Amino acid sequence: MKPLIKKDSFFLKKFIQTLNQEMIPLEIVDINGNRYSTAQQEIKHKILIKDKKFFNALVCPDAFSLGEAYIKGYFDISGSIKELYEILCDKILTTDQRKSIFTFFSSLLVKAKEKEKENIEYHYNVPSEFYELFLGKTMGYTCGYYTGKTATMDDAQSEKMDIICRKLKLKKGEKLLDIGCGWGNFSVYAAKHYGVDITGITLSSEQKQYAERWIEKEGLSHKIKIKILNYRDLGVEMFDKISCVGMSEHVGRTNMQNFFKIVYNSLKKGGLFMQHTITTNIRRKKGYENSFLDKYMFPGGELMFEHDLLKMASSTGFELLNAENFRTHYIKTLNDWILRMEKQKEKLLKIVSENVYRIYHVFFIGSLISFKTKEISLFQNLFYKTDSDYSGTDLFVSPYARNETRIT
Repeated sequence: MKPLIKKDSFFLKKFIQTLNQEMIPLEIVDINGNRYSTAQQEIKHKILIKDKKFFNALVCPDAFSLGEAYIKGYFDISGSIKELYEILCDKILTTDQRKSIFTFFSSLLVKAKEKEKENIEYHYNVPSEFYELFLGKTMGYTCGYYTGKTATMDDAQSEKMDIICRKLKLKKGEKLLDIGCGWGNFSVYAAKHYGVDITGITLSSEQKQYAERWIEKEGLSHKIKIKILNYRDLGVEMFDKISCVGMSEHVGRTNMQNFFKIVYNSLKKGGLFMQHTITTNIRRKKGYENSFLDKYMFPGGELMFEHDLLKMASSTGFELLNAENFRTHYIKTLNDWILRMEKQKEKLLKIVSENVYRIYHVFFIGSLISFKTKEISLFQNLFYKTDSDYSGTDLFVSPYARNETRIT
């Protein structure tokens, strides 16, 4: 067998030294079958090198270089990938990488609307059968709400949707706009249980087709219309209530002020707007990005601070009624997705490539860790389009009021 060339050997030894210093128990098996251990005790995790290109990831090992090497199949892991990733992220991996000059200049030249559609289709035009296997019957592709230890993932997604309906105080016959309607799960739930008339918009043709089949099956075609439409093109139609569940992460800081303005202008006076969105709790250094996230999972996406979202919404004219952080509920949600993906791996690989499976798998693991470490959170922000003629208190309610009767 050919020995490792000096360059490969140098970076592997350097990586092993780092693992030793951080006391991370790990066994590495190279392409020649040589074994390198970083601890004397029982080792639960092994890295099995399958391609010499893996050593390029060790030149400057971080979440991007190792994540990319994993999805390209340059190495495999025996043992719990989630557990190992969590140990490595905590000890030696960083998610910050410097933005390339190409990224900077391409962002100046690209047309925003065209790029948004391209970005959404990149992620959501994976066959719906793929998502069904790990999202379950509700097809909820964002944080659920777990009411107790025995709550299932489907229970949590249904509870989340009902919370949003109750916060929006939906009433039969009202017009609801669902921005980023996904596969139609929230639109179907709101129409079925609260009797509202819904316009759902998405940029994904795969999502539109799936949603329309679901709507027809439920006999709700007279209540729900799904459109391929960018939020910028909403026009003059007005709505009683507006929801945006897990979509505004794609809007980005540069466009967020305009997003709030368009939502505000599409909402009737005295109406309510629910923004359910992931936020960041850390400020990245100027000129840096999360390269894995931007390249593989959510190109064009950007997370913002909660206080910046509230400031922008307020400057548009919105008044904040309620803000809740569901961070720990997203940890449980992601854990359920990961377990389902691992359990259904054989079926998933009949629908997508090993490469695509690994992208989603490692992204969910990385996201779970980010929620655990409080790097990111999930906020539900309920905004009110202030009506100066309104003097009641029915919108300004607290779930903690001992004698409250006005919460639906």
